[in-house]
Amino acid sequence: MSARSTIADLADALPRRPVVVRPPQTIGPTAAFGLFALLFGLVALVLWWLGPDLARDWRNDWIAAPDARVEAAHCRSRLLVFRACDVTVADGPDAAAGKRTLWYAFIDASRAEPTAPLRSRSDPALLSTDLGLGKLIARSLTLALAVAMLALCIAAVGRMIQQGLRMARALRSLSGQRLAPVVVEIERNNFVPPRRRLWVFLYDDQGRRGRAFIELPSRQRPLFTDASEKRALALRNPQGGAPLLLDASLTCLDLTSAEKEAFYTVCRAVFVGQDGADTT
Repeated sequence: MSARSTIADLADALPRRPVVVRPPQTIGPTAAFGLFALLFGLVALVLWWLGPDLARDWRNDWIAAPDARVEAAHCRSRLLVFRACDVTVADGPDAAAGKRTLWYAFIDASRAEPTAPLRSRSDPALLSTDLGLGKLIARSLTLALAVAMLALCIAAVGRMIQQGLRMARALRSLSGQRLAPVVVEIERNNFVPPRRRLWVFLYDDQGRRGRAFIELPSRQRPLFTDASEKRALALRNPQGGAPLLLDASLTCLDLTSAEKEAFYTVCRAVFVGQDGADTT
């Protein structure tokens, strides 16, 4: 069966009356809010973890502190060059009262360890170490890089939400129109907390490859056209634009049970035993 006749048969199986379209979410508000909260929380956590010690160490009046000592130092390497250290320094004879932990994170291939405590000349209560001062620039750059990467992630999520809202408007505009069935290529699907999946699919957009996405509950799946689950059915405006990916239960369309069964019958007739050729 040719691609053109397949599309014609599927189109004929749809009701002639205007069909109300109920598109699923393109971006779930719960997932979007949760992702934003997670990323902003990570920014706050990184700044809270590394920022205070780094800001203090930029003071330029550090001197040797012979009456203080480094009690413990643990440095762990990640990805060969990223190092995270926690250093415990004690000040004065009352070690328990004068203890504090300093946190360092920096990108450096060296294996240097803290050996000497330092004290602020202007504020003797403040302590640091030779490792913290020696890696001051590396620590600053590492913190800036971490915050910049998280900021890029926040911007990417914002852009994705913007695209999702734009796509939701386009899909809602399909309601009440005479739509044409197309076969789209499933690019990937990803789990979205708490119980949803994001389906990303490709379609022909007037000679160019378009990309669209929607969210479906985890138990719902697209209406696949072959066993490989690489292609699925969608409906689109004949004039172009993003198509609406159909779920297997056709809950996105206002169809009667008889209309759904008639459409399923044609789908089985044209796709069972085929390899799901792209008819976009």
